[in-house]
Amino acid sequence: MATMSTTFTASGSFTLTDENGVVVFTYSPSFTSTSNTAAQALYTGEHLAQSGGSELALADVNDDRVYVFIKNVDTDYPVEVEASESEGSALEMADIKPGEWFFTPMELNSDASGSSIQVTAATADQKVQYLICDAIDN
Repeated sequence: MATMSTTFTASGSFTLTDENGVVVFTYSPSFTSTSNTAAQALYTGEHLAQSGGSELALADVNDDRVYVFIKNVDTDYPVEVEASESEGSALEMADIKPGEWFFTPMELNSDASGSSIQVTAATADQKVQYLICDAIDN
């Protein structure tokens, strides 16, 4: 029987240039993580963000730590991304405009957060694409 494993790499480049063309700040973060499970290590797909909020279940991939990538593929309206907390409340993490994306490592247990991310549409239902990847437990 084969074991499934994933390697996830995220990178970016940020540069702040002043009005004279002088680079004030530059940063190019990058990291790679390998899966630590032989079970389901990666979920990806499309999800309909509803105006009342709808959830992406993170604990289905790993009940301790995951990497989450969400892209707003709607062309007109923003989507709000929230972490569901154990008390049933939601903590706003980002408001992603059409075409923008959001990435975060998520610690599901140690910071008292719940086991899901909630995406909420600004008006009518909007489509997001997502990737949830298993991360190395602490």
